[in-house]
Formats: sequence, structure tokens, C-alpha cells
Amino acid sequence: HDIACSSRKTITTSSIGMKAAELNLQVVVNAFHGFSHDCQCQLCNHPLYLSGLGLEDLETCEHVFASSNSTAFLIRHVSYFHWMQFLDLHFDQWDMDRYSELSTFLYNNYVQALQIIEMDTSVLEVFKRLHNLTDTESINWQNKEYNYLCKVAVEPTSDAITVAYVKQLEKLYYTEFVFMSCC
Repeated sequence: HDIACSSRKTITTSSIGMKAAELNLQVVVNAFHGFSHDCQCQLCNHPLYLSGLGLEDLETCEHVFASSNSTAFLIRHVSYFHWMQFLDLHFDQWDMDRYSELSTFLYNNYVQALQIIEMDTSVLEVFKRLHNLTDTESINWQNKEYNYLCKVAVEPTSDAITVAYVKQLEKLYYTEFVFMSCC
């Protein structure tokens, strides 16, 4: 789902809210849509910032539905029964194709992860030593950024009052101008 923050709020206040909390439900956004959403939400829901997702971009649903677009011209004018039948055939074939490729997919992802760990771990360790950084500090940066964004999300009262005052002055000047023009 593309908007995890609103889904989370809906789930929390719904009849399944307690069960979702009990099961530690985690709502996330896929990588592509995540970057178009606000920074606060990204820090909580984007795969880049979540532990345990690894290289996953969560774009599978997008790929599945994009593949079904190829059926549109075939089923556009058919009856509801044939429409459902064709989509069912399409997704059955999708499942069979993906299932036969699953072992290759998992193996390739595993090899890719091992290569990244082998190549990048030493570079990361050198960088951390060079800049005197720890893993905890990088997590704290994310928390600090989130806290900062929470603070600046609310306009300071003094700024709001100043803006309201200027708007009222503009209305006054306009009203005076119109009044003076009429007289």
C-alpha cells in the first residue's frame, strides 16, 4: 500500500487495532512510492530505513498489477464472467511462471547479498573508523531527523500570529483603497 502512515492510523483506530498491535503489524511503503511521500513518513515506513528488509524494494505488487495491464485490450468488452475467467487465467499463469523461477530468484538474491557484504563491509568499517562513527550513531541520526521534523511540522505561534496580522493589514489596505476610490 502506498500510504502507510494513513493506513496505520486507520488500522490503529479500527476494530482490528488491538490485534494488529498485539501481532506487531508493520505497515510499510514500497521504495518508489516512498520517496514521493513526506520525510517523516519515510523515516518510519520506507524499506531503506527498516531493519530486516535487506535489498527488497517491495515493488512486487506493482509488477503484478502492471502485468495485468496487458489483458485490458482483450477483456475490455467481454462479459463479467469472461472478464473474471481471463484474469484468473492470467494470474494462474503468473503464479506458475514465478514459482518455476523462485529458486533462481532466491539464489540470485542470496549471492547478491553475500557480494555486497563481502565488498562493502570493509569499506564501511574504514569509513566508520576514519570518521569515528558507530552503528548506534547512524540509528540516532535517523531518530534525531525524525524528532527535528516533528518539531518543525508545527508552525511557531509567533509566526502564525505575524502572518495573520499581515493578512489583516492587506485586507485593511484593500478596503481603504476601495472606499477611497468610491468617494
